[in-house]
Amino acid sequence: MLNPTRYEIAVQKIKDMIMKGELKEGEKLPSEIEFSKKLGVSRATLREAFRILEDEGLIKRYHGVGTFVSKIPLIKSGMEELASITKLIERQGMKPGTKDVVIKKVRPTEREASMMGISQDEEIYRVERVRTADGIPVLFCIDRIPARFVKKEFKLEKESLFDYLQEDLGIYIAYAVSDIVPVRAEIAGVYRKLNLKTKSAVVLLLEQLHYDEKDNPIFYSSNFFSPEKFRFYIVRKRK
Repeated sequence: MLNPTRYEIAVQKIKDMIMKGELKEGEKLPSEIEFSKKLGVSRATLREAFRILEDEGLIKRYHGVGTFVSKIPLIKSGMEELASITKLIERQGMKPGTKDVVIKKVRPTEREASMMGISQDEEIYRVERVRTADGIPVLFCIDRIPARFVKKEFKLEKESLFDYLQEDLGIYIAYAVSDIVPVRAEIAGVYRKLNLKTKSAVVLLLEQLHYDEKDNPIFYSSNFFSPEKFRFYIVRKRK
């Protein structure tokens, strides 16, 4: 019987290679002998990993021809649903993570104050961080929340800001008003944070103002999504 730990590790290694672009969509994979040596696993373990990846639709095997990468894995979300990035990543079977966290207590810019309906004299916490899926950067986000909502010092020890607001501050986010636009990755150095190849790459900027159950604006966010990792869709129903 195969050791599940070995083929699960092999599956994850291959997924990482696809996510990083080391294996590209439509590319033929090396022979079993060559690839198993590269991954440091047996051919039997590699075959089991291939079976799982084919079931998930990530590769396609053609008898007598070879094995090919069928598609790049994406994190998909319906635009009509408001869910935390943490939950979206977990739904895809990936592990959510956070890095490069910067938290500052500052005066808002004119735009930030206008978006949240506050005075520029009112202090806010501005939180910048890179969100990862299985260690791969997929999103750079900037969140702003008025300091008056925070009881003491702002400490984001949870992956999800929604969870922090609800569990630590007693604030439930009920809905958000959103706007999504394509922008150049050179904005705010996004291309570096998301490990994109060029400044001219286009990313998706999702700007959202989040409200509680009493229609009070709570926080304003700017989320820069890697178009290679995220895909948004919407279900439209005919009336």
